[in-house]
Amino acid sequence: RELHVTQSAVSQQVRVLEDHLGLSLFRRAGGRLHLTPAGRDFYPTLQLAFDSIDAAAARLTATRAAGALAVSLLPTFAVRWLIPRLGRFQDRHPEIEVRLIATVKLADFTTDDIDVAIRYGGGRWPGLRSDLLMAEDMFPVCAPGLTLAAPTDLARHTLLQVDADPRREDWQRWLAAAGVADLQPAGLMRFDSSAQALEAAAAGLGLALAHRPFVVDDLAHGRLLAPFEITVPAQDAYYLVYPADTADLPRIAAFRDWLMAEAGNAGEIIRAPIA
Repeated sequence: RELHVTQSAVSQQVRVLEDHLGLSLFRRAGGRLHLTPAGRDFYPTLQLAFDSIDAAAARLTATRAAGALAVSLLPTFAVRWLIPRLGRFQDRHPEIEVRLIATVKLADFTTDDIDVAIRYGGGRWPGLRSDLLMAEDMFPVCAPGLTLAAPTDLARHTLLQVDADPRREDWQRWLAAAGVADLQPAGLMRFDSSAQALEAAAAGLGLALAHRPFVVDDLAHGRLLAPFEITVPAQDAYYLVYPADTADLPRIAAFRDWLMAEAGNAGEIIRAPIA
């Protein structure tokens, strides 16, 4: 049971060991196995060796279980979604130290000393477990005070464009879905990240195309408003990703359970007033 193999597999390994040593370690009598003199001589040394291995493994597991929780995630997701909520996790689990690694680089769990990652994609990463955190859709947002009755009104405003992949084509996709694919805005401002574009929208510089996880708090508090009913679902989603063999570590299980609960309370879109 401890080796998680069948009895016949153990018997085969015993025979291999006896052949290697050129000695019989067991004898069968009365339906039971008994150690031979050679086996009795060998046993104490093996017991010490296996106890030493077991103790080393226990120390390693304890260190792994008790260390800081290292989380890799996209910078915009960190700033606009996770960090504003992270205090609630710390209140619930003050014993778990969280270390955020905000980067666009895909984490390598074998070399980067990462426990979990929040990734955007299709949900399939070979050799890793991925739990759906949240789907997303996209829609325009603006600062309070702007009034737009229809998508055609965007021609009177500046559009805030994110040039980085995978956001580069977002405005074109939304405008096509809204039936105004050929619309020419009054102006265009370009940014390297969604976080920059959303801050510019909140400052009244124009309309940004928002992805729901990044604006739920701004919408709830009235810092940003969504002027239209039209939303476009994204092809990908956000996932919590980690190696399957670490899934039951207490700090990972605690973070996963809390994160899933937070993602389930994402909130609804708050609309801007219609002119």
